[in-house]
Amino acid sequence: MKKILLLLIIFCFANNYSNAQSKKKAVAKGYDAIYPFIKGKAKVSKNGKYGYINMEGEEFIPCKYEEIYPFERGIAKVQRTGKYGFINEQGEEIIECKFDYIGPFKNGRAIVKLGGKLEIIDTEGTVITEGNHGSAQ
Repeated sequence: MKKILLLLIIFCFANNYSNAQSKKKAVAKGYDAIYPFIKGKAKVSKNGKYGYINMEGEEFIPCKYEEIYPFERGIAKVQRTGKYGFINEQGEEIIECKFDYIGPFKNGRAIVKLGGKLEIIDTEGTVITEGNHGSAQ
């Protein structure tokens, strides 16, 4: 039992040391903040903008977003120049940052606000409704 406890303590120490080294490397690159690593990636901020780094400290999503929300099902909502869109885990903008608001996706559809109108989009960002479906004030 003591051996298992000792191994557990050593593992935790080694893991914390590894994460600390990754954070030091990233801080050295001039980041203002580094958030916890989740599934091999960490949100970072630089000059008030957000991006992501991998475990090697390499920036694979540039710090160009005003906000990046948590990844869910391989995509994350982002805000750039006051507009919302979505990126994938490779940092590709899969839905252009052009919406005033984007709600969560349910059954492959999300409610968006675009030009004062409420619309519905699919997971590719295509508006699938026509006309004004309600005033969004």
